[in-house]
Amino acid sequence: MRRGFHCAAAVLVATAASLLPSRALSSAASNTGERTSLVESPLATGAGLELDFINGAPYGIYAPIHVLTFSPSQYTVQVALANHALDGGLQTPSAMCQSTPGCVAAINGDYFDVTDAGQPAMGDEVGGIIRNCVLLHTPEISHEQVDLSDETVSEGLNWTSDLDVDGTDVPITAINQQLPMTYVRVHVPLAGTLLYTSLYDLPTPAASGRVTYEFEEIDGATSPTTINATADLEFVGQTTRPARVARGDVDISAPVGTVLASLGVGDTAELTVTSTAGCNNIGGHPILFEDGEAGLPNRDDTYMATPYPRTVIGWTATGETLILSVGGSDGETGATMFQLLTLLYSLDAVTALDLDGGGSTSLYVNGRVVYPTAATERPVSTGLLIVSDP
Repeated sequence: MRRGFHCAAAVLVATAASLLPSRALSSAASNTGERTSLVESPLATGAGLELDFINGAPYGIYAPIHVLTFSPSQYTVQVALANHALDGGLQTPSAMCQSTPGCVAAINGDYFDVTDAGQPAMGDEVGGIIRNCVLLHTPEISHEQVDLSDETVSEGLNWTSDLDVDGTDVPITAINQQLPMTYVRVHVPLAGTLLYTSLYDLPTPAASGRVTYEFEEIDGATSPTTINATADLEFVGQTTRPARVARGDVDISAPVGTVLASLGVGDTAELTVTSTAGCNNIGGHPILFEDGEAGLPNRDDTYMATPYPRTVIGWTATGETLILSVGGSDGETGATMFQLLTLLYSLDAVTALDLDGGGSTSLYVNGRVVYPTAATERPVSTGLLIVSDP
């Protein structure tokens, strides 16, 4: 499998970024005017939404740089799924925006895995996804995350889930995660107790020694994987074959011989999902700034040590949301992590997370693709949409 940015190995094995005080960047930033604007030319975009073209030459960045800023009081950042489904194929950020009422801008989202040539482009998401307080996807690997509502970053996604079957708790291992999963330096076997909802657009996994138990949600007023809530489920049947989850159902794939085997049609169970990660959360790598402190570049992470196009979401000391888009050519031009840090420092960023980059980098604002300007947008698995807040 390939990654969304076509450069998997370094990111997958990189350790979580350590934190370094921002003053360590002062010597680099002072050469360009510490905490000063590098705006070369502003581009009018509408009330409360500002798009600027940035001169990156002082940092050795010789590629298009755009910064989109706006107030969280006027616009919200929403997680979008390709074709409105998990593993539902791939879609450009501009198309995601155009199909969403009130959307004024869009960027690519988290890293994703795509199949080999000739296979269906399912675009499996790497990190965790929470949208509108519903846990949609749990992380495949250790992965940094950003809470879009609370404007904070974290080293991973905090979550737990279990199914209460007649007083016995069955821990859920993963939610809407494609397994088994194999790509560069990552091998995740088909194991554990796996939960799938109808938003998952692939058949549930099947293998010798496993059974998929099918449930209907008794009260469908909220999603069964709403965080910090409990859903009542009714058992309706089981299968050993791959199957797509019916609308309103919850399918649980588990090894044979668990307490789930004692269920009869009509029996009930309680599903509980908990998380402190906030109601809108998506993954990325690495953390660039946290609480005003800069991440320490990891020399073993060749993807971050090499110039690449980049997409960054962050927030400034004055409370503005900041979207940074750096263009370029994979492995040749763009920005390294240190260049990103010094640039973000000068833009007054205090919190920031690197999203998928490389050829996935895309910026769509007010009806036009700002970047890439001379190429076609790459379809991706997830996007972040800037939506006018009524």
